[in-house]
Amino acid sequence: MNELDLKQENTSVSTFDPSIILEDAGTASENMTNDDMLIPRLRILQALSPQVSKADSAYKKGAEAGMIFDNVTEELYNGEEGITVVPVKYRKTHLEWTQERKIVADHGLNCTELLSKCKEDDKGKLVTPDNNVLSITAEYFVFTVDKDGAYTPALVSMSGSGLKKAKKWNSMMNRLQIPHPNGNSTINPAMFWNAYTLTTVPEQNDLGSWFNWEVTMKYDAKSGGIIKNLPTGESIYLEARNFRNKVTEGKVNASGDDSDEIPF
Repeated sequence: MNELDLKQENTSVSTFDPSIILEDAGTASENMTNDDMLIPRLRILQALSPQVSKADSAYKKGAEAGMIFDNVTEELYNGEEGITVVPVKYRKTHLEWTQERKIVADHGLNCTELLSKCKEDDKGKLVTPDNNVLSITAEYFVFTVDKDGAYTPALVSMSGSGLKKAKKWNSMMNRLQIPHPNGNSTINPAMFWNAYTLTTVPEQNDLGSWFNWEVTMKYDAKSGGIIKNLPTGESIYLEARNFRNKVTEGKVNASGDDSDEIPF
């Protein structure tokens, strides 16, 4: 091959045709199973969380009860300031945890046989024959969004007293009505049309005190939602549709190292 042939070959190889992006779409997850894709759980640190105790090997400098903790990156967020999330997919399930708060199994919503074998402890928690805790859990697959519009997937779980917060969040999404494009009516948009602020608030009852989630809607019905208000809103909306499908197909797996640790 002479020098001219080499130059011609290099030119043909380096020519970029935008249509190949469509051809390659979806190949990023080739040969990947749900065990190969892991997203973090965002949870609230409580007074007894290992990350808060300086005597614990899992201690995280600067960690305090009420902060939001990413259990994969170990990033801490101020609970009072909160974080912005775009919900993508909701589901309700029964999660089984060890007493050390390590996940054992996801039993889905209908696990009648296991439920019949569980007993309640003195705090009202369901305990399995293996002495694990079974908790009905509301789970939200979300995108966390920073001030620059960068977004990453995560999972927010709500159980125990957090289920009331989940019902409130679900009601906000279900009742939202935005103007129809034809201007003559309204529609209930996909949950990822809007963004929400998750903060933490102190709560207590006869059993003790803890921090819980608080959910606030960021944009009203006439605002245009994330598409008009976030610098990457259009990208987030489009990616949310893809992410929702992957979750539905079971191609996304969340880190099971920690629970939300809301004690009651």
